[in-house]
Amino acid sequence: MNAIIMTEEYWAHSPFSIARYYGTIKVGEKQYTLVNKDGLTIFELSHPTSKHYVGDDNMAIPPGEPADLVLNEWIPIYRHLGRAKTIELVQQNVSLGEALLLIPEAMRPKQKQPRKRNQTK
Repeated sequence: MNAIIMTEEYWAHSPFSIARYYGTIKVGEKQYTLVNKDGLTIFELSHPTSKHYVGDDNMAIPPGEPADLVLNEWIPIYRHLGRAKTIELVQQNVSLGEALLLIPEAMRPKQKQPRKRNQTK
């Protein structure tokens, strides 16, 4: 599966709807997380220690607001560029690397460095 963003209209009436209960779903090696229109994850909105916590009596993502399943690597892009621009980039088949160049370097996620193996001689 090569999806980057699944809008609620797509995922809510599919096998991916299980994400509404867990906030995330793993498909093969790819992890997707529910985000609101600002790119904040459901976990950031729901956890009391998060600076984005919406409160006990509020819904994390109210009805009528976009609730997209986004490939985790694309969440920083979604958050910085916005929903419409991210969907536009995906429709234009822009790669993750190219999309990351559109956000300031300070806001880019840190790339994991491959671990060096101990070489014994």
